[in-house]
Amino acid sequence: MSERLLDDLADEMPPARLPADLWTAGRRLRQRRRVGYAVAAVVVLMLVVALPGLAAHRRAALVPADGRGGVPSRVELPHFWQAAVGQWPAGAGGPAALVYFTDRTRYFESTGVAVGVSGSYRLIYQDIGEGEGLLTADGRYYVRPGLRMLDLTTGDERQLPGAGQPLALSPDGRELLVGVANDDGVISYGDDAIPDNDPDKPDDLVAIDLRTGERRFVAVGRLNSYSTAAWSPDGTRIAVEGPVGRGDTGRRWSVMDARTGAPLWSLDVPLTQGLSGPAAWTPDGRRLVVFSFTGCTSTCDQAGYLARSWRVEQADAASGLLLGEAMLMPSGEPVRSIGWQDGRDLVFTYRPDPAGEARTTLVALGPQGPFRTLVETPAGVSGLAVAGDLVRAGAYGGPAPSPSIWAAPAWAYLLATAPFLLLALWIVRRRQRRV
Repeated sequence: MSERLLDDLADEMPPARLPADLWTAGRRLRQRRRVGYAVAAVVVLMLVVALPGLAAHRRAALVPADGRGGVPSRVELPHFWQAAVGQWPAGAGGPAALVYFTDRTRYFESTGVAVGVSGSYRLIYQDIGEGEGLLTADGRYYVRPGLRMLDLTTGDERQLPGAGQPLALSPDGRELLVGVANDDGVISYGDDAIPDNDPDKPDDLVAIDLRTGERRFVAVGRLNSYSTAAWSPDGTRIAVEGPVGRGDTGRRWSVMDARTGAPLWSLDVPLTQGLSGPAAWTPDGRRLVVFSFTGCTSTCDQAGYLARSWRVEQADAASGLLLGEAMLMPSGEPVRSIGWQDGRDLVFTYRPDPAGEARTTLVALGPQGPFRTLVETPAGVSGLAVAGDLVRAGAYGGPAPSPSIWAAPAWAYLLATAPFLLLALWIVRRRQRRV
């Protein structure tokens, strides 16, 4: 009886309605699950690879409690895929502790590298043939040749009025000293085969207010060009150096009033003597630091160049005459002074081995010597510039950050994930062919 009742009930039940594409829908669901598993596996793999690097970068990016940061004791070369300042998604990187230059980047030519107080590494793209610029005292701006001012905290760039080569910043950081080239780029000749224009036309010295862009002429037509300039600590005087004479056959030092440009004195010096750089004035403003050498000058072969013997001297800031207090450097070659540590030790960039692979470090030299290395660099580094506020504070010996592999542009992420995405697609297509 019960069996008959069950059969009758079964006959009265409506038949199950199955979609016509039931098999297709099931296969599609299974494919979606497999793709999800593949994507999850890729994400997990990337996290496994990323977490150690992110942790190491976080450790390197620690900033002291005062927020000031410090000059790293060592820097490294950037990764091939390192992001440029402001490049998405890495961002700008923040104020720089220092900037250096190297051709060991994806551009295969001289490229600026900004190392932030946060431990970030960002590239500063250089145009072909572009020289080195200046880093402002707070590390926020980098002024490129051509007077383009790059904001290292946002990646924005603005053009300062005029053109020229940035030389030095005023002690208060408000004005930029610029050498404006007046040379005629194309020489034209008259019927008598005598040039109608002057390829050695003297240059002008201009100060630009970085806030307002206002320009004022400090000196007009004094030197053929300006190779070095230094502002006195009190901001009242400017010392400059440049070539004189047709063909740049001589060298001249000059000190002038920073506001009026009135010359206080000028002195022609041999090619073996040169003002040390933007920090040529001693902290008391009474002397000028000079880098001098003994050896060949303009007709040097490699052996003669390497045989040069360098020394650090001081000149009277009131006359330019050497004071006879020289300190012989045991080896290497000084490049450019950038500041003073504790008002006593001269801080300058230095090539420890001119005969070897190009490399520039940062050192400090006390009154009695010897010099101490403040920033170690790998081979291929040149043109070190340090934020002036950190130089004055003596904030050296900071953490030595490594460039983060994740500070990369979007195209680098696309290239890195493309193999995994292709692998996932291959797995899906292979499953489909099996089905």
